[in-house]
Amino acid sequence: MVRLWRMCREYSLFLFLLLATDLLFGFFLWLMDERGFWVLIGVFAVLSVGVFGVAAGVMLRREEKRRRMAEEYLEHSVELSEQRIFQEFSPREAEQLVQIGSELRDREGALQAEHRLREEYENYVEVWVHEIKVPLSLMTLLLDNRQDEMSPVLYQRLLYVRRQISEYVTQILYYARLKASHRDDCLERVSLRECCQEVLDQYKAVLEEERIHVSCDVDDLYVVSDRKGLLFILEQVIGNACKYMDERKSEKYLKINGFLDCQINKIVLNIADNGIGVKKADLPFLFDQGFTGDTDARKRKATGMGLYLVKQMAENLNIDVQVKSEYGEGFVLEMEFPVVEFGV
Repeated sequence: MVRLWRMCREYSLFLFLLLATDLLFGFFLWLMDERGFWVLIGVFAVLSVGVFGVAAGVMLRREEKRRRMAEEYLEHSVELSEQRIFQEFSPREAEQLVQIGSELRDREGALQAEHRLREEYENYVEVWVHEIKVPLSLMTLLLDNRQDEMSPVLYQRLLYVRRQISEYVTQILYYARLKASHRDDCLERVSLRECCQEVLDQYKAVLEEERIHVSCDVDDLYVVSDRKGLLFILEQVIGNACKYMDERKSEKYLKINGFLDCQINKIVLNIADNGIGVKKADLPFLFDQGFTGDTDARKRKATGMGLYLVKQMAENLNIDVQVKSEYGEGFVLEMEFPVVEFGV
C-alpha cells in the first residue's frame, strides 16, 4: 500500500490526465444522450477502473524492475553499465544512483585494503615473535650453562632482563591474537589445579628470589577453557604479584585459592598478595588499555597492558574477572568460571 501510494504521487500527473480524459468523455456522452449515459455509466466505470488497474500493474512491475536493477548495481551482483542506468531512470535518479555506487565501491576498496594491511600486520607480529624466541632461548641456554662464569649480580640482572623480554613477547603475541580477525581458541577440559601449579613452577626462581611465600589451595576442579589462554591469564596475574610486592614488609605472600561456590554455581579462583596494592581512585581503570596509575615508580614504567589483556582474554573465554585492593595492604583478583557438567 505504501509503494502504491508513493507510485501514485510520483505519477500523479499521468493519473490526473487519465481521470480528466474519463470525465471529458463521460461529459460528451452525457451531452449526446442523457438517457444512454445513465445506462452505460456502470460499464464506463468498470472500464475506467480496469484501465487504471492495468496502468497501476504496469507501473508496479516497472518499479520492481528498477528496484532490482538498483540493488544489483549497488551490490555488484551483476555488471551493469551506467548507460543502462541512465536509460531506466530519470537523469536525477541515475546521477544519484551512480554517485552512491561510486562511494560504496570506494569504501569497499578501502575496507579490503585495510583488511590486507591488518593481515600483513598480524603475520608480521607472529613471525617477529617466533624469531625473537631464538635469541631468547639462546640467552636462557647461556644463563643455565654459564652461571659459574658470571658474578651473582650480573646473573640476577640477566635473569631479570630475560624475564622482562619473555613477558613482553608473550603480551604482544596475545595482543595480536586478540585483535586477529580469526581466533584459534581450543576449548577443552582443563584442570585448574594443574594450570596454577604449572605457572607457579615457571615463576619458582622469581618467587624464591623475592622471598615470597606461596600458598596454593585449589580443589580438584575442571573447567572448559583454552589452556594456553588460561595459562596466559595466570602468568600475567602472578607476574604482577611478583613485580609489585612491598619491599618494606618483612613477610611477603601469594595465596591462590580455588573452590566451587554452590551459592552462585560457579568455580571461583582467588589470587591474593600483600603487595603495594592500588589506590581506590585507580580501581575503575585497571583494565583500561595502557593505564598504569601513579602509585609507584614501577607502575609508571609499566606498559599498562597486562590487566587489559587479562580482561580481554577472560571475556573471550567467558570468565568473569573482578579486582579488590586496598592501597598499601595488597591486591586480590577473582575469576569465576561457569560450571560445566562432563559426561562419563
